[in-house]
Amino acid sequence: MKPIGTPVRRWELVALVVMLLVAAGLRLGAPGITEFKRDEANLSRLALDLARGRDLPLLGIRSSVDVPNPPVSVYLFALPYALDDTPLLSTLFVGALNVIAVALAWWLARRYYGPLAALVAGALYAAAPWAVIYSRKIWAQDLLPPFVAATVFTGLLGFGEGKRWARWLHWPLLALTVQIHFGAFTLIPLSLLMLVLWWQTIDRRDLVIGLGIAALTMLPALAGAYRDDLLTLDTIRDGLGGTDHEQTISTTALDYARLTIAGTDIHSLAGEQQFQHYLDTVPDVYPLFDLVPLGAALAAGLLVVRAVRAGRARSSPDVVLVAWLVVPVLAFTWEWTEVAPHYMIPLMPAAYILCGAGAAALRDAVRSPRVRRALVAGGALLLAVIVSLQVILFVELLRFLDDHHTPGGFGVPLHDLLDVRQAVLDHQPDDVIVVSEGEIAPYDQEPAVWELLLGAVPDSRFVDGTRTAVIPVDAALELVAWTPALRTCADPGCWEDVDGVQVFELRPGGERYIVRPAAAGAWADDLDGIEPVRFANGAHLTGYALRADSVLLAWQLDGPAALDYQAFVHALDADGQRIAQADRTAWPGRYWRAGDTLYLWFDLVLPPDAVTLRAGMYTTDGVTYHNVETLDAQGAYLGQWADIPLPR
Repeated sequence: MKPIGTPVRRWELVALVVMLLVAAGLRLGAPGITEFKRDEANLSRLALDLARGRDLPLLGIRSSVDVPNPPVSVYLFALPYALDDTPLLSTLFVGALNVIAVALAWWLARRYYGPLAALVAGALYAAAPWAVIYSRKIWAQDLLPPFVAATVFTGLLGFGEGKRWARWLHWPLLALTVQIHFGAFTLIPLSLLMLVLWWQTIDRRDLVIGLGIAALTMLPALAGAYRDDLLTLDTIRDGLGGTDHEQTISTTALDYARLTIAGTDIHSLAGEQQFQHYLDTVPDVYPLFDLVPLGAALAAGLLVVRAVRAGRARSSPDVVLVAWLVVPVLAFTWEWTEVAPHYMIPLMPAAYILCGAGAAALRDAVRSPRVRRALVAGGALLLAVIVSLQVILFVELLRFLDDHHTPGGFGVPLHDLLDVRQAVLDHQPDDVIVVSEGEIAPYDQEPAVWELLLGAVPDSRFVDGTRTAVIPVDAALELVAWTPALRTCADPGCWEDVDGVQVFELRPGGERYIVRPAAAGAWADDLDGIEPVRFANGAHLTGYALRADSVLLAWQLDGPAALDYQAFVHALDADGQRIAQADRTAWPGRYWRAGDTLYLWFDLVLPPDAVTLRAGMYTTDGVTYHNVETLDAQGAYLGQWADIPLPR
């Protein structure tokens, strides 16, 4: 296989610079208008731990099929996090890598199909809406495009052109790409196809060296999988689809491939409530974008026919390019797992290169110079219109997402979160309590995000304000991710007309964050005190309050606990029989501090004949239960719970 040997002319360089500037502007511009949610935060936390020398992760975050990813994406993100502990530089890092992907697509198209193909491929890829969207977030799959393009390119150079260095490099690149995200496994058939097409170029020593280096890249993941007992048949089977998803043949993958290539359905980022509002603000030109996947499909058919008729299967990359486009769709047509749109990321460069190759082939097939000139002029106009509209619509989408609350769609823009972060850090607090609808990082959204963003604070703790409150014994700062469901801050009374409170109203009608000194709220005013009951885990039950739909218990804490506990409340009748009960997880023991007051709400409606509350804590492994003992002042055993007589 021989490349096109014509030198790159000045107009091509100018066009390339313009394309890369467009690609960079869309991918790197306004980096604060990006999502930063749980997955991004958890991946960032691992990368920051590595960059700061606190840990060497052997696995990444869990994938969508509930199997941990290899740590390659963590290692890559550790590079920008070594320079900046905020997500901004890492977000730009993703964008920069994807600009390189555009350059690689241009280069591949130019090398094998000429200047026109390179112009079409580069322009379409630079402005493709979903290609841009998948370039603007700290997401493992957003790292794929440059590695995908480099993997295929080195395969063509190494096997098709016989370049030895490329043959060595191809296999490690393939291994790294698949480890970045499992969806890239669709590249493996491409590598095998290139081996079959150009078997005569294979040198066993080169193959052994390449595969040996590839195996070395997998050692951390294999060590992590062995450590966590993930190399079992059950785990592998569950990772390949499990038992819950209905396995069937469908057009879902084809539909996702079409919209990914075209750049349509980006209105989904506006969420179910706002998408129509967004569509009303932009011209209805999306049907025009469907010409792009149509062009890629027609070009693929043309190249296959040409390869078969002219015997070009081994003298050009035609068959490889078509397989690059088709294999990801075929791999998920049988839905052995739930199909997601981002599984189509690996085929994007192929689609735009095929459009370029098809345009060049169509031009070359026209004999008449006049018709050829008219065809090129018309195609250039159409290309300019599509690219221009895609740029305009994407910029408008960013503006819309930044200005509108988009429930079910785009998350809180990163720059808003960083503004809140800076307000917290300006207080130089030693202790920050984050109140939200969750309290466990890495599983709950707000704790995962703020654990990363508040890493510079000596002590950050997280409270589920829908059912828990904590009043620290020493001065502390509260960061409240407000929702109406918070029992600790259910209405504006918790921040209006209060000294030292900062309220951040983010997108209109949407997210609100409150920064305030930690203090007890009105919900703690009517507690009935009791003689403190000491529990062996360092918690002292000190009071209670009865609500129409709940019971509130107050505890004093001695300090951090080694375990996490469950808490319970039972309602007893006059005969001591249990007539109602509520169990819940208590506040995680690692957050406990000496002298803090802890409030736990239990969703329990007391029956009219309840005369006693029985309260306590216990641990469980799901099979056995162990109550936390109560102790007297000398530390001697008293019992396994506290009984509180109710007023008659």
